[in-house]
Amino acid sequence: MDKLKTFTDKRGNLTLIEGGNDIPFPIARVYWIYDVPEGEERGKHANKLSYQYLIAVNGSVEITLEDINGRSTHLLNSKEKGLLVPPRTWNELKKFSPDAVLLVLASHSYDPETYINSHEEFLKYIGK
Repeated sequence: MDKLKTFTDKRGNLTLIEGGNDIPFPIARVYWIYDVPEGEERGKHANKLSYQYLIAVNGSVEITLEDINGRSTHLLNSKEKGLLVPPRTWNELKKFSPDAVLLVLASHSYDPETYINSHEEFLKYIGK
């Protein structure tokens, strides 16, 4: 997880990301996930080409990532922290707090042909 550039003074906080500088890709798409019902999960896919950068701009979300090196779980619960999801990485988004808003910055526009939606297919794709 990365600590984002944050500037604080008597007027409040300002946190920023510059594509290509603070994250290793230019930003082609931005979206956010919110109002996820209790117990529901999102993600459960991998992308062949796209990098994604995840930030919980409100509330908290548990992120599990899996790649050729194994699985890791991260709790995003700070507006000042972000998580890079490289291509060829399976992701599972769960345990959304009721007030969670997950901001996603992506390196590519949406293309359903680049997604792997089956965990079994993903494991074959990465050679496991």
